[in-house]
Amino acid sequence: MEATAGWIAEGQLYRVKENHALFVGTFEGLLFAKNKQGQLDGIKMVCPGLIEMDLANGKESGAGRCIFTSRNADRIYAKWNCAGELLQGCRGDFELLGGTGRFENITGNSAFEIRSDVAEYVPKMTESSLDVTARGVTVWPALTYKIP
Repeated sequence: MEATAGWIAEGQLYRVKENHALFVGTFEGLLFAKNKQGQLDGIKMVCPGLIEMDLANGKESGAGRCIFTSRNADRIYAKWNCAGELLQGCRGDFELLGGTGRFENITGNSAFEIRSDVAEYVPKMTESSLDVTARGVTVWPALTYKIP
């Protein structure tokens, strides 16, 4: 299934060396299945993670975890990593790692892409760190999952 999630990220942006910044924060939103069907449509998403940005070459990379919570409090755990171009998208792998309740043994994966405005905050840094509220979207073009 194709899925998307709009999100807001709260966190800290750090200048970790000249022309390098690191965002550490939590991405929160809702996952929506394109066909509006399935057990993952409308599920809440909280993803702690980090995005490292190289301003000299325009590259970014990231990694993190996700916790998806259904309306009845069942959870799905996942991990992700990505690499890409600043403000163009960070593409990578997404993997479901199990869960609780009806999602206890869920498995699945997808390629995915994160697009955000985090890099736009770097030029605004006057200190070694900055509180940031970033916005973005994640797209899973072909998320497959199996619940035994």
